[in-house]
Amino acid sequence: MPTRRSLLLAPPALALAAPGIAQTRAPTRLVVPFPAGGATDAVARIYQPALAAQLGGNVVIENRPGAGGVPAAEVVARAAPDGQTLLLTTSSTHSTGPAVNPAGVPYDPDRDFTPLAFLGAAPSLVLVSATVPVTDLRGFIAWARARRGQVNYGSAGVGGSPHLTAALMDSLADLGMIHVPYRGTGAVYAEMRRGDVHLLLDVPSTAAPHLQSGVVKAVAITSEQESPVAPGVPTAIAAGLPGLVSETWFGVYGPSRLPADLAQRLAQAGIAAAQDAEFRARMLALGIEARPGDGATLTRVAAEERERWRALVQRLNIRVE
Repeated sequence: MPTRRSLLLAPPALALAAPGIAQTRAPTRLVVPFPAGGATDAVARIYQPALAAQLGGNVVIENRPGAGGVPAAEVVARAAPDGQTLLLTTSSTHSTGPAVNPAGVPYDPDRDFTPLAFLGAAPSLVLVSATVPVTDLRGFIAWARARRGQVNYGSAGVGGSPHLTAALMDSLADLGMIHVPYRGTGAVYAEMRRGDVHLLLDVPSTAAPHLQSGVVKAVAITSEQESPVAPGVPTAIAAGLPGLVSETWFGVYGPSRLPADLAQRLAQAGIAAAQDAEFRARMLALGIEARPGDGATLTRVAAEERERWRALVQRLNIRVE
């Protein structure tokens, strides 16, 4: 029988093989391409315990913010295909980013990843400054058309979902609005309070406190049907603007070349976690509809969104400086 001294002196491989020595599995890294405190981070923290329970091991969140999530996505794309590094991301890294600035994305959104699970989607609210004398989307369209070239919309930067969705609305309604990019939506809301910015497209979770304080009014939602994340708010389609449908999706990827059996296990764990009743309820509280789906669903949604935004970017000649 090996003594404690002999085990301590044994080579690592022998020590691990010795009776009574537990082999410890390294925690799974869940890389989040946005800072702590944001919507994507909140989704990750809801998803973390459910995923850990399904995998039977520890899951640690690693926030890597910056550059629209591209550097974080690249970390996962270049990671070893051992299932220990996963990416919980949004449309930004696999749809809008590659559509707006393909030269600035150092990975192929399809070839360099293994899609594992589709978690859900958040529609945007069409938000109008309380200083604008309208109560619905039709009223805003009429008001803006009467002031062509004088009405603006804000966003958290060029090429993000808020910018592209508002640009889509401007194009569909032929309003001739001016885009004013900021470094974050907080600055946009401050300008809307003063009436210097007239319109913003934003997800319900971030918009909620500004709606409650009366800074903005929600005149429509960009989902195809009325959504439980914003009860009573009409869709843009119902409010008179067919075609204004846009959602920010959330999904989980691994690096490419994951062994098929490992990818299947990770995918099943991801879908099971997203089907958890508590997960779904907490997602809804964030303004996100949980829609558990497999990797094929994630691939399809990401590709469709990417091509849709690519066509808009080319048509409107949107450029990232």
